[in-house]
Amino acid sequence: MNPSGYLLEDHLELLTLTGAVQTPRYTEFKALCFVSENGRPDLFTEHALFERRPKVPGLWTRFTFRDGDRLDGILSHNLLEWPGNGYFVTPPRTGATRQRVFIPRAALAGTELRGVVGRSAIAVVKRKGGEAEEDDGQLSMFEF
Repeated sequence: MNPSGYLLEDHLELLTLTGAVQTPRYTEFKALCFVSENGRPDLFTEHALFERRPKVPGLWTRFTFRDGDRLDGILSHNLLEWPGNGYFVTPPRTGATRQRVFIPRAALAGTELRGVVGRSAIAVVKRKGGEAEEDDGQLSMFEF
């Protein structure tokens, strides 16, 4: 893939193992898995959901696909990193055969935010002894 331009407006552009260019539309596939080595395609058959609260910082989200399958994933806290035509998630039990997954919005029937994992930038700066600007309009729920 061309990392700077493979996500196009209505389709994806990728190279197959044989060197042919394919351009599937977002409605034609369920998920695109980024891997570092070939392995079993087990994304939706094994460990599709987190067994307990994940430790990776981000938004713990459960995706429900049009065919009824479900997949948990961690989304970035930074909403600007989300492409308009889908989501990049870190799936449960990441490894060489399942590192990142792109899920097109067209493949989804619904999403559910399960939890927010990680600390805010203000809490991290305070913890390191620096000063952080706080928004006076935001009430603090917990004092550390």
